[in-house]
Amino acid sequence: MARDSQKLEQEFIASAREKTGHDLGEWMTIIDQSGQSKPNAILNWLKAEHKLNHAQANFLSGIFLNDGKPVFDYEVLFANLFAGKDALLPTYRRLEERVRAQHSDVEFIPTKAYLSLEGKRVFGCATLTKSAIRFGLDLGDEPFGDYVQRAKGLGAMPNVSHMIEIAAPDDVTDHLLSYVKTAYQRTHK
Repeated sequence: MARDSQKLEQEFIASAREKTGHDLGEWMTIIDQSGQSKPNAILNWLKAEHKLNHAQANFLSGIFLNDGKPVFDYEVLFANLFAGKDALLPTYRRLEERVRAQHSDVEFIPTKAYLSLEGKRVFGCATLTKSAIRFGLDLGDEPFGDYVQRAKGLGAMPNVSHMIEIAAPDDVTDHLLSYVKTAYQRTHK
C-alpha cells in the first residue's frame, strides 16, 4: 500500500544513523562520490560495498535520485501527477469529495504514476490522461461494458481490473459511486 511506503521511508530517514552508521546527508555525499547514477547500480553498490539490506539501499537510492528529498512526499507526488493536467483538478476534487462522503476511512494517496484508493485495503486507483481520469476499481467478475471497461494503463496492482473514465465533475454520479461501494465492500469483507 502507498500509505505504508511513506511511513517506512520516514522511519528509515529518522533512524538512518542508528541503523546504518550515517545520516541521510552523509549518505547523499557517499553515493554522489561513488560515481553511480542509475537506480539499480546504486542499490547494488550500497548492498555490496556498505552491506545495507535491500530496503535500506532502495530508500537511499530513491532519495538520492530525487535530489536528496523523500520520494514519498505526497504534496510533491500530487503536484507531479497533475502537472500539465490542471483542467482535471475540479473533476478529481469532486471524485475525492463524493468518495470520502461515502466511505470516511478512504484516502487518495499519490504515487509516481497514479493515486491509490485505500481504506483498510487498496480497492482502486486513479490515473490521469490529458483529458480524463481513468478511475480503476477492484470489481472482481463484474461484466465489462461501455461504462465499466476493462482496465488499461492504470499502472496499479492487477486486482484493479475495471475502470470508468471521467472527464468532468458531472461524471461523478451516483451510478459511479455504486461501483465504488461495490469495490469497497468486496475488498473490506
